[in-house]
This record gives sequence, structure tokens and C-alpha cells, in this order.
Amino acid sequence: MIILCGHGKYGEAIKNSLEMIAGKQENMYTVDFTEDMSVSDIIEQYNERISASTEHVSIYCDIPGGSPANAALLTKKKNEKVRVFTGLNLSMMLSLAMGESISQSLVDAKESIKEL
Repeated sequence: MIILCGHGKYGEAIKNSLEMIAGKQENMYTVDFTEDMSVSDIIEQYNERISASTEHVSIYCDIPGGSPANAALLTKKKNEKVRVFTGLNLSMMLSLAMGESISQSLVDAKESIKEL
């Protein structure tokens, strides 16, 4: 299972864009972090998604040190099946959707950042 989260509707926007390119993404969910939410609220939403899964869960967040990432790290401390990644971008998710490994998706994400 993959959970996408960022400030505002960032995770939802990434998923929608990904589905325009690669089709419907099963087993990928989003958590929106809005101004009226706390870290505890995010953790609660993560746990709702995680409890519905019997497999490992990767949480991808927009920036390190942000509330979504901090909530993900607190969630990871209590659940061994959770992995947390930051720097969420469309290139990273496209790599995963095309069957690349997590490590390759991280390389692809970094390589997509360039001045043209």
C-alpha cells in the first residue's frame, strides 16, 4: 500500500496527475493535510489506512520536517510495516507505477530535478 500526503491537497493532486498518465492506481491512497488539522489528525488518518492493509505500507510526504512527514515518522515508530519517504514528486510515483523498485524511484525523482 502507498499513502501520499503533503500540505493542502498535494498528495491527491499527485495521484490524479499520475492516473492521467498511467491509469487507475489500485492500492494508492491520499491523506490531505489542511489548515484545520493537527499532527494527531494526520496520524489518525494514516492509521485508518494502515489498519485496512495486511501488507507493508510506504508513506510518501512532500517535505522533510513538515507535519505530514513528522506524523508519518510517529506512525512508523509504532508500526514495523511502515516506511517513510519525503520529496514526493510525480516522477517518483510514475516510476513506481511502471514497476520500478523503490530505490530506482528515488533515483528517478532526483534525476528529474534539473534546469532546462
